[in-house]
Amino acid sequence: MSDSDLEARIIELETRLSHFDIAMNDMSMMIKQQWDRIDILERRNHLLSEDIKRMNSFITTAPEDDVPPPHY
Repeated sequence: MSDSDLEARIIELETRLSHFDIAMNDMSMMIKQQWDRIDILERRNHLLSEDIKRMNSFITTAPEDDVPPPHY
């Protein structure tokens, strides 16, 4: 194997490594964005769950509509 063949192979490997490095960084960024989005959605889900609990407790403690006012 000549020096020029070896040099060409090294250049090819370095080029591929560079592309893999860029792809890995892109995927890491995408994963971070997805986790950030998941955190936001989990917080929203928790807030909506709390709202539903409050609405249910309000409905169960609300006076009945069938009961006439005390002055009748």
